[in-house]
Amino acid sequence: MASHGASSSSSAAAENPWTPPYCSVVAVDTSTFCYRVCSICERTLADTASDCPVCSRRIPNAGSKHLYRLLVVSVGTVDRVMVVVCFDRAARVLMGCSADEWTDFLGAHPAAREKVGELLQGEMLRMTLSRSKRGNAEHLRAASVVPLRAGFRPVIDRLRRLYGVVEAGAPSSSRRGC
Repeated sequence: MASHGASSSSSAAAENPWTPPYCSVVAVDTSTFCYRVCSICERTLADTASDCPVCSRRIPNAGSKHLYRLLVVSVGTVDRVMVVVCFDRAARVLMGCSADEWTDFLGAHPAAREKVGELLQGEMLRMTLSRSKRGNAEHLRAASVVPLRAGFRPVIDRLRRLYGVVEAGAPSSSRRGC
């Protein structure tokens, strides 16, 4: 735990992840869930950019995709409350689908945005936390997330049930990408 104090070096903090015994989600920022990246190199794209400035030189219409950046505003551990960012790999565990699928779902069900906070509030998780590799980020990162509740269901599964959404021709356990 000492590796995450203000006096530690950024390289040591990035190399020494911290796994508290458990974390409890207190609140989630539902204003933004993801960001756009190049589908080839995964460089972050500006909201106004249509293509990656690097990849579009070699591959016309390289396209883009979304990756998660889920800000868990308040995560409580045994001895502290902190802000944690769940990027794509960790957020997929909680959300249950890709960021592109989530974006499509929000397009059809805009009110689902606020439900995410309600559904995740109180979830008990084991999170491996670390500082950013460059050491210049404000919040800790969740390197991995493991739900501790035996009956945990990803957010998308619970919202599909709530909204009565069934994917055509596929039972819920065999959905592609979820």
